[in-house]
Amino acid sequence: MAIVHRRLYRLPNYRVISSSLLAFGLSLGAPRAAAAQPTAAAEARDDRELDGLLGRLTDGTPEARRAVADELIAGLEVSDIAAARQRLLAPTRVDLEQLRLKIIRLIRTVTDARPNADYDLLTLMVNAPRSHDLDWAIERVVLARGLGALASADAGRALIVFAGAHNALFRQEVGRIVRSSARDYVLPGIIEYRRPTELMRIFMTQLREALRRVTPGQTVQLRDNALLAEVLRAYGVMRQADAMRVVISFVNNDRTQVREGAREAVQQYGRDAIHALREAYEIYEGHDADPSWGWERVARELYAAYDRRREAEVLSRFDQGVTAGREGRGDDMVTGFRWVLARHPDFARRAEMVEPLMRFAQSLEQTDAARAESVWRLALWVAPEGPHAVTIRGAILYIEAERALARGVAEPELYRAVLRVDPNNTRARAQLARVAQDEVIKARAQRRALAALGLFVLAMATLWAMLYKPRSGPPSKGPGPRPEPAESALATVPD
Repeated sequence: MAIVHRRLYRLPNYRVISSSLLAFGLSLGAPRAAAAQPTAAAEARDDRELDGLLGRLTDGTPEARRAVADELIAGLEVSDIAAARQRLLAPTRVDLEQLRLKIIRLIRTVTDARPNADYDLLTLMVNAPRSHDLDWAIERVVLARGLGALASADAGRALIVFAGAHNALFRQEVGRIVRSSARDYVLPGIIEYRRPTELMRIFMTQLREALRRVTPGQTVQLRDNALLAEVLRAYGVMRQADAMRVVISFVNNDRTQVREGAREAVQQYGRDAIHALREAYEIYEGHDADPSWGWERVARELYAAYDRRREAEVLSRFDQGVTAGREGRGDDMVTGFRWVLARHPDFARRAEMVEPLMRFAQSLEQTDAARAESVWRLALWVAPEGPHAVTIRGAILYIEAERALARGVAEPELYRAVLRVDPNNTRARAQLARVAQDEVIKARAQRRALAALGLFVLAMATLWAMLYKPRSGPPSKGPGPRPEPAESALATVPD
């Protein structure tokens, strides 16, 4: 769980650590990482960690509790959605009506009962005198805000269900969360919500109007492919009649994720979609479908017609990209390959893209290392386990090491990381020897400078001693008592 924040950027050797981690991650390969699944023990640990962090909401001063709340809101991840939803909807023994009155009093005290006044419910509850029911409410609001910050349809579904739970105590707060952060990610939850009460129906209509997603045509105007696929599936699950033709319009979409979502939704509609499917077939093929075909056969023939034409277009763009690569038009080649991969990620001949991309990346390294790195990464994405994967990973790490060297960070460990991934990288080996020799020369120069500085300090100390040392010899005598004056040689002659 990512609630435990990482502080690598504060470490003095962050770049060495990050490059080593990158080398390790690249050596593992993307498919291996994708195959890893969390175990039940790991999920249990996550739940215990979440429980422990939520328990901190009841400790310390209001400022400390608010800091913990902000940490939880910012740290919640997609992997925590199931645990957060379960906790949000868990039954409680709190007197909800008494809690509602308490919250209303808090709001009226702060806003002076002014309508539409701005306030932060979480701040009000944290600063209020502590009680069991308020602690329970704080925990729910924190989890709801954490879900609202996630770009996930499942988080949006949890929020909509939470809005109708607990006698709709938090419905207004959920509305604020949707308008401020969750936005369109609640749309699948709104579509799939079953048997809403009248107040809940009004609430969801208001949310749709605020998001400008009232009709099916408006609802599918989304940029997030995953979210659009979820919306289409939600229409199919509910078999919403007025959305059927909108769903069918996406069964030939260029984006694979959206296209598959639309076809799954048509499968949910079943025989109800027969007339819309026949209309789409007639428009696309120019003649009516066989009257003896059922809805499944019509759908299958329609999809096959779509796929044949799209496959021909994809092959044409792929051949154009290969030709551009042979003619030295690297930018056109990359554009064509990206177009093919965006519309057909599982393209059968994708492995043929790797070598042209590698040649183009090598030609860019001396003039534009940033673009070269992006091309190397595209080649690695195309074939993460191909025969050139080790070379590509080494090239990416080498560019990272060279970028650090250009900034003045001559760190041999960066080049050693390259050689651990690709021992045959001669450039990294030569650069490592050069950087290591530079380090030796630098250390030798530093030792010489320190020795010279020590000699200078010793000389100055000796000179000081010579100039200011007191004179040697017996101590000088003092003036002593003043001698009495001698009698005059001329004695006084007596008379």
